[in-house]
Amino acid sequence: MFRYLVLKNIKPLLYILLIICWCFSHQFFAQETKKRTLFIEPEYMIGKVVPNHLNSFPSTHLQHGLALNIGSLKTDTNSSWAKYFNYPQTGISLFYSNIGNDRIFGNQFSAMTFVAFNLFNKSKKPLYFKLSIGAAYFTTHYDSITNPKNVNVGSPFKWAFQAGVYKTISEKSGMNLKLGLLFSHASNGHTQIPNFGLNSALLSISAQFYDKELHNYQLIKSHLRVRPKLKSRDIGISYGLGFHEYGDTGLPVGGPKKLVHSTSIYTAKTVNHHFRWGVGATYRYYDSYHYQITSRNLTDYESNPTKYASNVVLFSNAELLMGHVSIYTELGINIYKPFYQQYEKDFPIGSHYRGYIKFKSHFKKLLSTRLGMNLYLLNTNKLPKHNFFIGPYIKANSGQADFSELSFGYIYRMN
Repeated sequence: MFRYLVLKNIKPLLYILLIICWCFSHQFFAQETKKRTLFIEPEYMIGKVVPNHLNSFPSTHLQHGLALNIGSLKTDTNSSWAKYFNYPQTGISLFYSNIGNDRIFGNQFSAMTFVAFNLFNKSKKPLYFKLSIGAAYFTTHYDSITNPKNVNVGSPFKWAFQAGVYKTISEKSGMNLKLGLLFSHASNGHTQIPNFGLNSALLSISAQFYDKELHNYQLIKSHLRVRPKLKSRDIGISYGLGFHEYGDTGLPVGGPKKLVHSTSIYTAKTVNHHFRWGVGATYRYYDSYHYQITSRNLTDYESNPTKYASNVVLFSNAELLMGHVSIYTELGINIYKPFYQQYEKDFPIGSHYRGYIKFKSHFKKLLSTRLGMNLYLLNTNKLPKHNFFIGPYIKANSGQADFSELSFGYIYRMN
């Protein structure tokens, strides 16, 4: 009964929770410092969709995008995380884009939270690295009858990612002008096939308007360096509830949605209150693998469906801690995933690719990657003895999406 209720309601719930988490994260970013310089930044982007499969990728014209970035400059020298990360810019980005082929791809609307880091600690005309993550809605998506060529956008709701470098080229009182080069990606995390995802390379020009004079932005060298402080040892446990559709990136279409259960434990070290890294292990159970074994009578696996539907991963992780919010990355190695051999038989890579088939196959089988964002109950920079978090994640086999997940966890500080 539990699995039926979750499967029936989890998809809209995950999208709603995804948006809520990022809205709350912006509030925490804004509340973390008493001193901040607010800004509004209109941005125009132009570029091109980058083909990511060889199956007659649809032709596209130039892609045009408009964004409205609303955020703040972290100017409080008493804020430990703002100081540690060199007074970053944080906020919310509302993004619209015409993909370049109205009939097949339509338009994209996104809401993302972002953080921009000053790369070289410059107070004059700085260079920023900006990372944005959130949710996207596409007006047009795959349909086997009316839109069969759109194998890139398999569902209307998707994850949205952007990463880029921005150079300040002009500074005036209360305003600066920036040029940017960025990569934009959208994927539904394998929750609905097809899911090749949509990638774009974009050039950007933006004007950032402040509510105060620029000299109030406390970006000076004497404030930038933080001396090493306490190193704490932590233990973390988490449970993740994911879901996906069994199949290759492109085919088949319309299969049942199944749950993925993940339990992780790891030990980590928190350095200077703001960066956590560690190693751990995950036990993962795929309902979809169990369903394939039992429904298809796969003789190689039916002696113990639970065992063969399991997956064990050893991983290392890294986490940027910014008050109540963190950005989390994970790189793992699958030491046990027996059913993936059957997956390769069902969906051989050679049906879509040539040349480096075996190389790509080994990497997909071996590497497990995971990216997400955590929302913590207590301020992580104060190193609480006990802390709880919730966060949305996307899990991939090497670079190919595997499932989307909502994770719940607990952190215990040992010293």
